[in-house]
Amino acid sequence: MQFVPYRMLRNQPRVLRERLQQSGELVVTNNGAPFALMIHVEADELEDILHLVTQLKAQRAVSELRRTAQEQGLADLTMNEIDAEIQAARAERS
Repeated sequence: MQFVPYRMLRNQPRVLRERLQQSGELVVTNNGAPFALMIHVEADELEDILHLVTQLKAQRAVSELRRTAQEQGLADLTMNEIDAEIQAARAERS
């Protein structure tokens, strides 16, 4: 995977496009830290790829929630305890 600086988007768009077509994906960095992923797609692939990326982000969020629950000892709550937590959270919002 290739890393490219953010300024390349502005200063060398043609070179960036060529590199993206060659490698298939590029990681865009800002001050050396990655902040975006560029993926070369064909027009007929766009919807499928966006759907897959959305699914992947949701799966990662659920995994993070599970990990946090496990670390905090919340993974072993009973249904009654879960219902009580939900009701308490709803009461706080009202």
